[in-house]
Amino acid sequence: MTRSITDTMPLPRNYPLNCWWVAAFGDEVGREPLARWMLDTPVVLYRTEAGEAVALEDRCPHRQAPLSSGRIRGDAIECGYHGFQFGSNGRCVRVPSMSAPAPIKVESYPVREIGPLIWIYLGDMEKIDEVPPPPVIDWAADPGFNIRKGWMEIAANYLLLKENVLDLTHLGYVHAESFQITDWVNPPVVTTEGDKVTYRQEFIRSPLAPGYALSLGLEPGTPWNRVGTGTVLSPASHVSTVEFFDPDAPAVSTGRTCFAHLTTPIDNETMHYFFIAGRNHANDDATMDGLTQILLKGFKEDQDILEKVQKMISRKPRRGSTGERSVKADAAGVAARRSIERWMERETIVD
Repeated sequence: MTRSITDTMPLPRNYPLNCWWVAAFGDEVGREPLARWMLDTPVVLYRTEAGEAVALEDRCPHRQAPLSSGRIRGDAIECGYHGFQFGSNGRCVRVPSMSAPAPIKVESYPVREIGPLIWIYLGDMEKIDEVPPPPVIDWAADPGFNIRKGWMEIAANYLLLKENVLDLTHLGYVHAESFQITDWVNPPVVTTEGDKVTYRQEFIRSPLAPGYALSLGLEPGTPWNRVGTGTVLSPASHVSTVEFFDPDAPAVSTGRTCFAHLTTPIDNETMHYFFIAGRNHANDDATMDGLTQILLKGFKEDQDILEKVQKMISRKPRRGSTGERSVKADAAGVAARRSIERWMERETIVD
């Protein structure tokens, strides 16, 4: 018996277009075209001769060849199919077979470069001034922090990763071997401020996991105080911090580790995941490189479970599915869903 077409139709778009999303790390974009699908849109990024980042629709209006298959000529990009050139504003500036440029253009998208990130806006230009600006991640530019960053493509809806970093009770299961953090068992305190959702969890004299302990010069299992916090800043961005305190001097911070989890939908079932990690202790280059390897192992574990979840969501089962059920530990994730629903309600572009 064949499955109904309604069982395989894609889910409605659940990401807002009127939002700033991460397009790339700044050091990814140079004088060679960088192709990247975002929000079901083909985009090509490059830099002008003055070093300014440019984002254009990656589709030549002549015969729809990807402009990213061509090359940069001055401040313009040249299509690799018939040599049409388009300036940084998207307008055609040269057609080799004509004496004058053709009256055609590709879309040009606003970008903002803040710290190590290039943000892009793909929404309604009439609403851009009403949209919250990209967040500034202060610690990523703090000279007291050493940072590491990375990128992954994950075959799952972007909200699945957002919920993953909001419900850390998964640490003792998904990351039992990598992070070895087993004490995140209680629901955190969750607060909301407008569209921002924040969790906070205190650990008092809790035995430190090996990674935590060694970064503080302590033996694994040493009882120590720490506070974990995380905030959804927008549909595109989430930041979190783990701060450590000596139990015998609980007002004095002994170190802070910070993360930025930045998700940009490719489509409804795939995402770009950009991450930044930094800390102000045990942050010499060799130690930070070691931390990166542990993080990559852990994030691969997240990728594995999220892609399995997405496959289950995408393929409607014949029987047995009655939807999701949430518990207290999901409070932050549920609040984040409601926040993004409000972003979608403000959406002005209809598919």
